Amino acid sequence: MAGGSWDSMLAAIHADPFMAVDVLVRPAAGGDPTPCRMAWMTGDAAIPLLQTGTGSTTRIGEIRVAELASVDEDDLVDLLDADGGVDETLRVDMAERPEPDRLLWRLWLVPATEDEE
Repeated sequence: MAGGSWDSMLAAIHADPFMAVDVLVRPAAGGDPTPCRMAWMTGDAAIPLLQTGTGSTTRIGEIRVAELASVDEDDLVDLLDADGGVDETLRVDMAERPEPDRLLWRLWLVPATEDEE
């Protein structure tokens, strides 16, 4: 699929109110938050920690590179409610671009602590 067609498809998915949500990405290093649309890749996943029997709940979302030029670990993602208020804040535990031509950031998100919010 040509790059323009792929980007058009991603734009349609991220614009769909049933497939994506409004978010604000706040850089951990400071600066202005970036409003974006994020599609959930999967539901919650239990990620084991070093075979200890404990773990954390991780949610995986994807944001188009066209909306978010860069993202780093520890950036905060505010999930917005219908009125534009913050419904929940998540912290980026890991971020990657799985394939440069996919035009997406894949974010592993964990609940933010109270002092991070």
